[in-house]
Amino acid sequence: MKLRPLLQYCLALGVLSGLMLLLMDRVVMPAYVRQGQVRYLPNVVGLPYREAIKRLRDDGFRVFKAKVARTQEYPPNQVFEMYPKAYSRVKKGRIIQLTVTAEEQMVTVPDVVGKTLRSAEIDIARAGLVKDTVHTTYSDAYAAGVVTWQAPKGGNLLRRGNGLALMVSLGLPPPSFYVPSVVGIGYQTGRREILDAGLAVGHVRYLYAPNLLPNTIIDQSIAGGTVLKFKRAVNLTVSTYDRDQK
Repeated sequence: MKLRPLLQYCLALGVLSGLMLLLMDRVVMPAYVRQGQVRYLPNVVGLPYREAIKRLRDDGFRVFKAKVARTQEYPPNQVFEMYPKAYSRVKKGRIIQLTVTAEEQMVTVPDVVGKTLRSAEIDIARAGLVKDTVHTTYSDAYAAGVVTWQAPKGGNLLRRGNGLALMVSLGLPPPSFYVPSVVGIGYQTGRREILDAGLAVGHVRYLYAPNLLPNTIIDQSIAGGTVLKFKRAVNLTVSTYDRDQK
């Protein structure tokens, strides 16, 4: 007799559980599935922005313009990227983020001639440009490490992200010595020209040459027209009428 209430309780619990399962299967789950319907996201990359918005909204999505990509490769106001990516399975009503193209900005090239290379690099970066090629040259007008030339010139317009070519000074050129041609002239005149060129007169050898005026320079150890980086002595051969003179 005492088991009867327990059986009644279990029976009622079973009936209630069955009703809950039926409610979940027939009402709750269909509503949840309808609310969470998923679909494939259409590809709008390459479409004009307005056309892309209309297509996405017609399919039940919301649109957010997330970024602007400045480029000359594609027309302005065209969808460049989308997130989530095209053909992804997403729920209806999902926000779709679009990256849209815009005309690339033109910037004014800074004038960096006369500035140090480091200072020029900072100015170029601030303008949205980059340092491209750097050449070096000796210069009498600019100290070492200073920009002597640039292309394009300062004040010109250039697309953001493009590069500049620079020429940077190595400072004063190293000393050089030009060897004068003294063959065929008198020794004293030739000697003076060699000394005036910053060079020294080395050993003088005399050679018997009765067909030339005495003290005529017949030969020089370094050919005329040679450019030397270091000071050197020029040896000379000079004519004489004396067979014994050396």
